[in-house]
Amino acid sequence: MDFGTRLRNLREATGRTQAELADGISAASYISLLEAGKRKPKPELVGQLASRLGVSVGELIIDQGDQEVGWTLNVAQVALSSGNLDDAEDYARRTIESSRDVNGARLAASVVLLQVRIRQGEVEGVLDELERLFDDHPQAAPDLRVRIGNEIVGFCFRSGNLGIGAQRGEEILREFATAWPETEVVELLCRVASCHYHRGDTQRASELVKQALELAEKCKSPKAIVQSQWQASMLAESHGDLTLALNHITNALHWSKLAELNDVSPKLNNIAARILLELPNPDLVRIRNLAEVAYLDLAAQNNPVPAAYACLTLSEVELLRDNPSTALMFVRKGLTELPEDVPGPRARLLCLEAKVLFKLGMVEESQIQLERALHHAVDMEPSKEVAIYWGEVARVFVEMGLQERAIDAYEQALSAAAVASKAESNTILGSKL
Repeated sequence: MDFGTRLRNLREATGRTQAELADGISAASYISLLEAGKRKPKPELVGQLASRLGVSVGELIIDQGDQEVGWTLNVAQVALSSGNLDDAEDYARRTIESSRDVNGARLAASVVLLQVRIRQGEVEGVLDELERLFDDHPQAAPDLRVRIGNEIVGFCFRSGNLGIGAQRGEEILREFATAWPETEVVELLCRVASCHYHRGDTQRASELVKQALELAEKCKSPKAIVQSQWQASMLAESHGDLTLALNHITNALHWSKLAELNDVSPKLNNIAARILLELPNPDLVRIRNLAEVAYLDLAAQNNPVPAAYACLTLSEVELLRDNPSTALMFVRKGLTELPEDVPGPRARLLCLEAKVLFKLGMVEESQIQLERALHHAVDMEPSKEVAIYWGEVARVFVEMGLQERAIDAYEQALSAAAVASKAESNTILGSKL
């Protein structure tokens, strides 16, 4: 609400005409121009008007109702980032139910509610709702618009719809990126890169990450630096350069702590643990400590998918330490954390559980969990990551002595890898044409 509207509302609330308000301090015509927004008030006149209306200068200059709406929305967003989902939902609903809609606050609060649902594992219909918000509000503030776009791509990635995430992300980038805040664009570039990478298109992923690194350096935003370094680490790891991958993730951790990005640091700790796990002669005690801190923080933040991945790391560490019972405890804890309709990590956890159960001599239970893992794998889009997953399944079948099943799994791995390679080749060909 602008100054002129506030002035008119306060004047009418006191029952004064423009002439009565102006009497002795201004002309009625000038009050009319102020209320119409055609003039800016002189500082000395503001004090006189406030005194006559019985309000403070601050109440006349700043709409307390508008300020309250902004504060309520801020509480919702801060509560979400800290993992306090009940408060996030409560304050978001208060914002939506407010009689005022300040700078698109209701739209921003609607996004918070959808983010809460995602964190709670209630994901049915969320993608359609995000798409509706994006399509129905083309004039929304740029930072809010790109936030919705980021949620769309992120949701596709987490649910395993990598192709849709990559396609939709590229469309959003082409159409809107030039008008958006640089920090938010870095996040979008990284999320789209992630979709391409996990589909096997490392060339396009590398192009997007390079743009993200350059833009992050330009805008000097700690959050943008963290995101771009994180994605650069992922690519370096895929190329087998674990030293560079660890360097990038260490940089990301450094900036996340400086900027107090408490919702990001635990995820980075787990990624660092997984990279260290791949090095020769890994320090299992150090890796376990990193992953355990990551899990405790992520569980406290109600962040189930990353928490499940931390459990996966802990389980793998305990297997290497020859503690299969502890490994089983962690893998089951991860399965408990995870929403039902997130196929990727659930399939990997079930596969690892089957491996642990077999090691414990529980052959029948192991086969049951492996079949469940295969059921979830069918729901995943063929990609480089899925090819690796099928390879893991095949190795478990080999350990169980089920050679024909192992061959079938290896064939699935080869098929998924071929699809990923074809997608990458088509992208390269398209860029050349």
